[in-house]
Amino acid sequence: MDCICCGFGAVLLLFILTAKAQVMESQEEASQSLEAAETLQAAIHETKTKQKALNKEIEALDPQADMKAASTAQLAAEQEHLAKAVKDQAQALAALETETQTAEMPAALDRPSADQSYLSGLRMRGPKVVILLEASGSMLATDAQSALAIIQQGGGASAEKWLRAKAALRAVIAAIPKGTEVAVFAMGESTTPLSGSSRIPYIDPYDNAALLTFLERLDKLEASGGADLAQGLATVNLLPQRASSLLLIGDGLPTAPAPPESKLTEANRVELFNRAQANRPNAPFNTILFPFEGDPSAAGLFWRLSGSTGGITLIPDNDWPAL
Repeated sequence: MDCICCGFGAVLLLFILTAKAQVMESQEEASQSLEAAETLQAAIHETKTKQKALNKEIEALDPQADMKAASTAQLAAEQEHLAKAVKDQAQALAALETETQTAEMPAALDRPSADQSYLSGLRMRGPKVVILLEASGSMLATDAQSALAIIQQGGGASAEKWLRAKAALRAVIAAIPKGTEVAVFAMGESTTPLSGSSRIPYIDPYDNAALLTFLERLDKLEASGGADLAQGLATVNLLPQRASSLLLIGDGLPTAPAPPESKLTEANRVELFNRAQANRPNAPFNTILFPFEGDPSAAGLFWRLSGSTGGITLIPDNDWPAL
């Protein structure tokens, strides 16, 4: 079962990356089509100008004048040629505009539902799903000493645990059912939106433009500092459109705000957790909990929180999601 789930997770990640490439290709094609449309419009304008000038020339002819039949026929033929040119160019422009509109439309993303993936146990109830991605320094490694070493060496962007957390978020987004909007926030010592804007953080994950913007922000996101769960939940509570379900992707108890001039103990972290969860949103609370040593009470506390709200805490295998 684990092998099947891991394989499916890999398919989901491949799908997300393919969707991103398709969006960029479609945008380039749309830009080229726009340039071609402008060229056609200029050609139509020039042809119509010539046609009007020819019409005036024909109207100015004196019917009593002794003109050669060949000259009259030549003017008539040119008039017919210009009229046909305008018609052909107008048809070409209409076809190009239709093609451009099709290119600009979001590609249909026929994504699997959450019930068919490794994440089937999560209670991701719509219509408004909020996801908090912990972006603290602990998300770089499984223990504090290794995380600190990675930060000092400047290798956080390629840290395996951080890449797995981002991959898990992509897998969740791919499993969001149609008709459900999602708001994603990076939760560190402050909480900032990765999707949409501060005023309107919810996006349709099947909107290619919104999805591409989110993926670009996610790729650039770095992990550092502490994690303030209380502020993260306060941000969710302040959303103008109430969350119908919540997911936290993290690795343990909060570490911010840290007590002044003293070492942050596990007891301090438990206290921070209890303060934060007391003001949780009235919605199913789900957790994907990655490993972190020295935090033995985290799993139990998150299990209790998710269970009491109708959600679930998922502790993934070490090989999920595959990178």
